[in-house]
Amino acid sequence: MNLAQIDLNLLYVLKHLLEEKHVSNTALALNMSQSSVSRSLQKMRVFFDDELLVRKQYGYELTSKAESIKPDIMTVIASLEKLAHKQSFDLATITSEVRFYGLQPQFNCFMPKVIAKVRKLAPNMVVSLDSTPKRHFEALIAGEVHFSLSAHEPPTSEQNIYRMKVANRTFKLLMNKQHPLADQPLTAEKLASCDFGQISLQGEKKLPFDHKFQELGLISSKKPLSVPVHLSNFSSAPSIAAETDIIFYLPTPFAETACQNPRLITRDVPDGLQIGFGCVYLYWHKRFHDDPMCVWMRSLFKELYNSEKTLA
Repeated sequence: MNLAQIDLNLLYVLKHLLEEKHVSNTALALNMSQSSVSRSLQKMRVFFDDELLVRKQYGYELTSKAESIKPDIMTVIASLEKLAHKQSFDLATITSEVRFYGLQPQFNCFMPKVIAKVRKLAPNMVVSLDSTPKRHFEALIAGEVHFSLSAHEPPTSEQNIYRMKVANRTFKLLMNKQHPLADQPLTAEKLASCDFGQISLQGEKKLPFDHKFQELGLISSKKPLSVPVHLSNFSSAPSIAAETDIIFYLPTPFAETACQNPRLITRDVPDGLQIGFGCVYLYWHKRFHDDPMCVWMRSLFKELYNSEKTLA
């Protein structure tokens, strides 16, 4: 293999292709024509002596070789970006893209202020937010994003992830204003007979406070909570609650924002059902720890959010 054959522009296109698994989406992201992206892919296929992406019924899939080289491609591009930032990190002119992964409630709560600050200080920088439901640290470990906003813990085997505390975390119950319990004092006993919506982001089978009902002796394997609605993300929860008697257990900022709909209200979780979810953290990988752009971005979070802030 002759390294002189490598065109860094082709490598950058390949990085996006491996992420998008889609020629037209890659062309759109890079402001290129589809034919140019296809030609780049063909050259990379020759270089790696592999198809890399194979067409299936509903798009493309990565070959086993593409899966194996993807982390290395991400690392190479990240190193080049880091080198470029070290050479010329000027807020007034930097045009780099900073990529985040997180869930909609975290983005809704934290990113508007961050983006407003970026627009003021680095107007040419692009901020990319990915809230696609998936394992929280998958994209971070693969080098596909610079940061993850999450209340989850990274895998114990992963030793290359740093974090900064952004906020404490609280939850509310979201329900229809006409719900039978809307104007009543809430107790665990009353809620045990209600219908709930399950938001399963990583394949969770039970509601977060299911075990609390069990500890109180209010439910059992023979008499479980009623959970007739299962969602893979937060977005539909408010509209479902507004039309039904389904109750959702949601992060406080998201629940309160949903109450812009006059048909919805939030209620505090009864003491017996409270669970400690800890904190929301900004996570980043070791590969970007000294990257000037990422160091600056962390400084924005530190300025805007401190360890005393609570999501309430």
